[in-house]
Amino acid sequence: MKNRNLKLLITSLMIIGVLSFAFSQSSFYRQIAQSQRLINQVYNQLFSTYVHELDPEAFTKASINAITQNLDPYTSFLVEEEQHNINILTQGNYGGVGIQLGYRNSTMSVVAPMDGGPAKKAGILSGDVILKVDDEDVKEFSFNDAAAKIRGKKGTKVKLTIKRYGDDYPIDFDLTRSTISVKDVTYSGMLSNKIGYIRLNRFSRNTTKEMSVAFTQLLKNNANSIILDLRDNPGGLMTAAVSILDMIIKKDTPLVSTKGRTKESNRTYYSRKKPLVPENIKISVLINQGSASASEIVAGAVQDLDRGIILGQKSYGKGLVQSAFQLDDKRAIKITTARYYVPSGRFIQKRDYIDEKLIINETKEDSIFKTLSGRVVYGNDGITPDSLINPELMEILTTQYWRNGHFYSFAQQNKFNYKTFNEVKDDSDLLMKFEKYIKLKDPVVLPGKKDLDDFVIKIEKLDSTDSSVKLAINQLNNFYSKLEDKRRIIESKDINQLLLLEFAGLFEGPEGRLKEALINDTTVQLAIDILINDSEYQASLSPYNMVEN
Repeated sequence: MKNRNLKLLITSLMIIGVLSFAFSQSSFYRQIAQSQRLINQVYNQLFSTYVHELDPEAFTKASINAITQNLDPYTSFLVEEEQHNINILTQGNYGGVGIQLGYRNSTMSVVAPMDGGPAKKAGILSGDVILKVDDEDVKEFSFNDAAAKIRGKKGTKVKLTIKRYGDDYPIDFDLTRSTISVKDVTYSGMLSNKIGYIRLNRFSRNTTKEMSVAFTQLLKNNANSIILDLRDNPGGLMTAAVSILDMIIKKDTPLVSTKGRTKESNRTYYSRKKPLVPENIKISVLINQGSASASEIVAGAVQDLDRGIILGQKSYGKGLVQSAFQLDDKRAIKITTARYYVPSGRFIQKRDYIDEKLIINETKEDSIFKTLSGRVVYGNDGITPDSLINPELMEILTTQYWRNGHFYSFAQQNKFNYKTFNEVKDDSDLLMKFEKYIKLKDPVVLPGKKDLDDFVIKIEKLDSTDSSVKLAINQLNNFYSKLEDKRRIIESKDINQLLLLEFAGLFEGPEGRLKEALINDTTVQLAIDILINDSEYQASLSPYNMVEN
């Protein structure tokens, strides 16, 4: 009798639960239907009574863009031209300036400049905020329209006005668009007898093949350690990230999982075969603020599974998965359908991606996790390296020369005076020649000089006859006139290095430029130091090594 009553109770509770769920679902869909009716009413009223006759196609596109812009930065409406641009990008060849763009807090920013592209050569950096394109405010356009304005035919020019953290004034960059041939593995080779290096620029359909070739070649060269450089790699296909992990993580290990509202969105990806890279090969992954999406999947999995050490700066923080849904033959909508999680269960997306007021039953994420060996790691806001390395900032004068394109233009102008790059490196008069070249250019504007010039104008309006004020102003102007020469001596090493980078690029292409840059790369040198010291490498993977995100 008791069992029968228990069964009746359980059955009753199940029925109540199903009815409750059905009622809540019907209530939810009823709200959706009411909202749709309201939108249609407003839409019809505008078209029938607005003072101007509205273009249905243009107005609808603007309306949909307004809806998607209230969601995360990656959900967007795509018309035929925008889909065409995306297809060009995935094929690895397009006309533009070579930057990966992001949209956060209603601002367009540079996620990463691409190796060898006009933007990187001109000195545009990860984190730069784009204010204007050809003097048009980007806030006047949708993200996709603004991005399309930056792309264009090879040889045409575009001006980007950017705001850089720490600078008081916007900076203009006049760029010439080029054909951007995006090669996934920018460079692969041995840095020493035992340490191999791979620079991965993006994650695409070609990544698996290129990385397999790179790993195989380094192993043939008897590498016992490999540095995987994902700095300024904005990501790409998640499947490509899984393929790379499949090459270095032992079989049947969970690598990354996705979670969303639909059945198709919930999935865990495992390593499917014996790894190409043996477990005894030490690994270091380099990241920075330009490392996003698929880069963070690789870095996060390597960290969580204690497969290697992570060095550099905190990553970008993109943990959202998008799916494209075709609406008709010309239009589609790209929607964020899931969030991805690295093996420890960490969700690494920055938390500001959507207004929480728009969400029902928001999921609260844990913040503390552990790696396979028991190291404590913290979730959200990107991947924090095991060894955090502050980025080296350009010196005052070097920065001005770089922004004005003096290093690149000097190298172009003087390339034909040398037969090989080694001749450039052996030229003891290189800095003197550069100084003569600079003297023929307009003076650079050092920090504070523009403020001084504005101040002088205001003072002269008040009183242009005061001798003491004139003397003070002359002394300040004299200070600035001598400062450039003084700074050029102080910064001579940095200036020489940047000159060599430009010559290396002209003589030996992007690969040669990168090889030259590695010589003075402090993050790479630290990775080498840790990898050659086995006890230090193992200590970095110890449970006592806490990693905070």
